[in-house]
Amino acid sequence: MQTTSRSESSNFYFGNYVQRGDTLSEFYICYQSAIEKQRNNAKKLTHYDDFTPKTITDREIEKDAIRLDTRDLFYKVQEEIRAGCMDIILLGMTCLDNVKKIKIQEPGNRTRIFEVELNMETHFIECSCKLFTRVGYLCSHAFFFLGICGIRIIPRQYVSNRWLKNAVERFSTLELGEISDRDATILSRRVQTQDCWFEFQGCLSDASGNADVLEYIKNGLSSMRKHITTTMKKPRTRLNSEKIEELIDSHVVNEITIHNPNKSNNKGSRKRIISGAEKSIGCNNRKMRKCATFQVYAYHDSRTCREKT
Repeated sequence: MQTTSRSESSNFYFGNYVQRGDTLSEFYICYQSAIEKQRNNAKKLTHYDDFTPKTITDREIEKDAIRLDTRDLFYKVQEEIRAGCMDIILLGMTCLDNVKKIKIQEPGNRTRIFEVELNMETHFIECSCKLFTRVGYLCSHAFFFLGICGIRIIPRQYVSNRWLKNAVERFSTLELGEISDRDATILSRRVQTQDCWFEFQGCLSDASGNADVLEYIKNGLSSMRKHITTTMKKPRTRLNSEKIEELIDSHVVNEITIHNPNKSNNKGSRKRIISGAEKSIGCNNRKMRKCATFQVYAYHDSRTCREKT
């Protein structure tokens, strides 16, 4: 995988579990460990977000932030809402074609003037401090202006996808960027199926390993299944090979054209250093010469004779 802006975080996370020389089985085990840790962290955060934090103001927009945002982000937004309720100096306000603009100053920083613009029809708000552009949530100046204009909830275009408490449920059921409307009377079959699944997960999470509660859930599910089976009376059919192939979108091929690759030569140039013993054996193929000193035939002559004194 190439290191791009999308995969840098994934490469860094999995790099703590895998190494370059791991075999396929070792990589699979390390990959499973990394995924299990991610799931465990997700369950901890979900359990942490189930508790409702305390409010420090009586504004409805703070309660709306509790319902939408995760716990960690809510504490940051809560500080901005609290700062928006403090003493802020309003220097002036103008209104033109449903667009209101104000100039404000903070009590601790009178040298800087902040300009906030709000569209009353679309609830599009923009502040000169650019906090939403930098970190992804509204600033205290924006919350101050929303309170002046009587807007009691956070505009949905400023609710970032990654900060939502129900991010998993929303991305698995509805369109991207859409927040589920619980007041809708007509729901699609897919949304209803996902709602049932998340209700089941919520029941198991609330049980927290209690054997009595788990037995109660099991008995309730068994009774509901029997009721559904007897009511619908749907004949049970067994999947054949054709239906399975259609389900997984894969078919059995008649001719196998993919084979194992040929064994590669990974041992260099197939040459090695010849030892001295092998070299001496190879010398036996030389022609024998007559040593004039001892009058014998050998692999030397009188000039190279070692026994000559």
